[in-house]
Amino acid sequence: MGKSPGEMQAAIARNLKQRTGKSVEEWADEARRFAPSARNGRVGWLITEHGLPKTAAAMIAACLEGEIDYADSAALLAGMFAGPKAALRPLYDEIVKAATALGTDVHVIPCRTQVTLRRRRQFAWIKATTSTRLDVGLALPGSAPSGPLLPVAGTNAQDRVRLRIAVAGRDDVNAELKRWLKTAYDLDAR
Repeated sequence: MGKSPGEMQAAIARNLKQRTGKSVEEWADEARRFAPSARNGRVGWLITEHGLPKTAAAMIAACLEGEIDYADSAALLAGMFAGPKAALRPLYDEIVKAATALGTDVHVIPCRTQVTLRRRRQFAWIKATTSTRLDVGLALPGSAPSGPLLPVAGTNAQDRVRLRIAVAGRDDVNAELKRWLKTAYDLDAR
């Protein structure tokens, strides 16, 4: 079983302090004073100006906005698959089942807008992109868009996940999707 969002945040905060010597709150104070006021601007500033990982930068921005505490995993999933996206939950469950079958070291970590799949690092994510489609993002360094692999919009050189597969129905949770999940999982062992 994966770490809860709270456990993940604690680990990110510990690593940030060890790596930079500053706590999340200290970084938030610096970002408050020097970074752009928009959330995306703050995240980008922390990444480009200070070389922080995207997850840490997003956590610092969330701290600035008073969102540092997230709900438990079940509540996050319930929110993600509420209303018109409820019909996507069975597809999500099938994808998670396929991912966790890859090994006992797969961690499933729900957040507010996506579910991260980790081994040593993030190797994939699942997003309820629209009310009719999930996207499965994959960390496949060196791979280019081809066949079912589509580019992830808005990625930059620091993003591990740059390709995605669209899943709109049960037929899309197929051998090819599972093969790409396994490839991303195996690449994360390197």
